[in-house]
This record gives sequence, structure tokens and C-alpha cells, in this order.
Amino acid sequence: MSNKKLLIICFSFPPSPGIGGRRWAKFASYLHRFGTDVQVLSAEYKGNQSSEWQKDTEDLEKANKVHFFKTGYPSIIQQVPKNIFEKIKYHLVLSWLKRKVKGNYYDRSSLCKVHLLNEVEKFIKLGYRSILITVGPFYYSKYLLEIKRKYPDVRLYLDVRDPWTNNKTAFGYWNLSPKRFKFEKEAEREVVNGYDKILTVADGIGEFFVTEYGIKKDKIITLKNGFDSLDFQHKTNQDNSKQVIIFTGNLYEKAEKSFLMLVNQLKALKVNNNAFFEQYEIHFYGEIHPNFKHYFTPELNLFFKGNIPLSDVFGKIASAKACLLFLTDDLNYSFSTKFYEYLSQKKPIIVFSNPGKTGEFVEEHNLGRQATAVNFIEILKAIDNNEFYKKEFDISEFEVSNLTKQLIGHLELN
Repeated sequence: MSNKKLLIICFSFPPSPGIGGRRWAKFASYLHRFGTDVQVLSAEYKGNQSSEWQKDTEDLEKANKVHFFKTGYPSIIQQVPKNIFEKIKYHLVLSWLKRKVKGNYYDRSSLCKVHLLNEVEKFIKLGYRSILITVGPFYYSKYLLEIKRKYPDVRLYLDVRDPWTNNKTAFGYWNLSPKRFKFEKEAEREVVNGYDKILTVADGIGEFFVTEYGIKKDKIITLKNGFDSLDFQHKTNQDNSKQVIIFTGNLYEKAEKSFLMLVNQLKALKVNNNAFFEQYEIHFYGEIHPNFKHYFTPELNLFFKGNIPLSDVFGKIASAKACLLFLTDDLNYSFSTKFYEYLSQKKPIIVFSNPGKTGEFVEEHNLGRQATAVNFIEILKAIDNNEFYKKEFDISEFEVSNLTKQLIGHLELN
């Protein structure tokens, strides 16, 4: 057995569905293959859905490396009430939660302290003294500071894939009362100061911690998201007479401004150059906020296709002419998983957002273009002329297997 031991705590690890488990399903799997003695703790999941990344964790599960803790969080809050009785129960439980939780009562990790720490201590006594916890949800990372006080030689690593208190897109922080927000802010301060190292998916997250809390830059490690080439073993051919540009993933309400940049340009293109407009269709796969659904019409050649299996998504990317990103103002520095999946297939990436690091990156390396309010037709013409990916650009550093090797280099494992 390897003497390099690592305990990974990932709230949404498979079989829990959703993108939250993807990053560490991949890393844990490759760490295991590369000889690290990995154990994974995840929140107990009782739903019927399965994770798209279940296959990535099969070897870990066979080796009895995946374990679960109870969250204590009420299930009724995690679903949309379907009838009057469920609505009444929902509001009663929510009122109880607001009294019970001092900070963000929508944080699903806010009640798991006892169950989590009991399980963590079991692994510490088995020799797992390097612990990595990935957020969000966020608050359960604060509980591990008690472990640090009790076992000073334990090394704590925080992996931050989303902003915490400066998150304006998800997790509900923008709706918290000043008192609750202050409570979360203090928790964030304690965590980033108390952990040994902080991993982030983007430089902007680490820069926020440095400027906001004064922590040293050398405490921050940027470990980006990436792609797994094994995911693209099965490709589909384009089955449409028109050239198809695609978006995959979640289109959030806060991305409305970026999304409307596309909608308005499609309307203008149809009026000003209908022949060119008719050459393209734009397909969305995944989930969109209900406010956007009325924009998807055949008149705009804009189609919402809904959720499809992940293997089919990879096929759609492989056969697309180009791919879209819609970034919110607070996350225009982000490089999401889908960015790297687009990149792995060398698809032109069109970034709709305020100018930011993501758009700058694709422009600098000729991987696509930062869209503005008026330049979509120029981007389409550049795609038609195969103007992108002509500069030499090595994408291998974003392969998950290579990122895992970077990760191993940053961790002190005993």
C-alpha cells in the first residue's frame, strides 16, 4: 500500500449528480491510478438520479475508497414543492433553518459538523493526515479548523472552485441579510487564514483572498479545471444541413446581459444579412433559466435542446463549428470545465461577457474571440475562414492526467 495518503472531502462526489462532483471524481481517480492512497468522504445521497461521472469512480468504489457522512440538512429544502402540503412543509422547515443556521441557510453543509468530524477523525487515526476539502458548499470547511487545533500536524488543503462571499451568481449570497453575510465573511476569513494551502480554479479567486484577507501569495495554488481525453472516445457526426454552434451546461439568470448580446446580434444579422444568417443554427444543451425560454425560436435559428447524456454532449462538441460561453460580470475571469472541453476539440470559443481574462486568453492564443455588441458577424466569417488555432498552442497541460501530476507536486503527503 502507498505511504502517500490523502483524504479528500467532496460534498457532491458521485453518485451525487451535478457538476460539483466532476472535478474531484477525475482527480481522485487519477490519483488512485498514480499510486496515491486516496480515501474520499462525501455527503450521503439518497436521490434517484446518478452522476454522469460515476464511471470515473468505479475503481475507487471497488477498492472501498468512497465513504459517506450524514448532512443533517432537510431534504424538503433541496426540491421544488409540488403541492400545497409540500409548500407548507417547505416554509415551516425553512423558518426552522433560519433559526438554526446563523449564516447562509441554503448552504447544505451547514448542519453536518458532528457527523463530518467523527468520520474525519477515524481517517486521521488511520494515518491520513493530509486532508483536502473542496467547496462549495462552503461552510463545512470551517469545521475542519477544529481538527487542525486538535491535531496540529494535520495538513489542510482548501480547493475553491467557486467564489464564496463574493459570489453573485450562485449559492444565494447576494440575498443574505448584512448580519448573515458578516457571519459568512468571518468564516471565510478564518478558513483562508487557517488552512495550509489554497487551491483555486482561476487566478481571480486567489487574488481576491490575497487582497481581501492579506494572505501570502505563495499560499495560493492555481489548479485549473481541465479535460479528460478519454471522454471524447465516442464522437457523433453532424446531422444537420446547417453549420451548428453550440452551448453546453447551465445558463444562469445572472448571465442575461451576456446572453442578450447574442440574441440582439442574431436579430440584426437576420435583417442585415439573411443569407449568411441562414447558414447557422445555435443549439443549447443543458439547463437554462426559465426567463430565457421565450428567446429560443426557429425565427432566430436559436434552439434549446435540453439535457442529454454527457457522452452525447461530447459528440455535439466534437461535431460543432464553434462553441459559446456566457459569463457573468463577476466571473469574466473564469475557465469552466466546458471551456476546456471546447478547447480539447480545438473548437473556436466565442466568449459573450464584459471584457475579462477569459476573453483575453482566447484572443491572445487565437482560440476564439471575445464577442462585443456588434462583432458577431465578423467572428462567424473568421470561423468560416478557419482563422483560429493557427498559432501553436499546447493543450496537453490542461489534460486531467497532467493536472493530477501538478497536484501531486503541490501536496505534502505522508
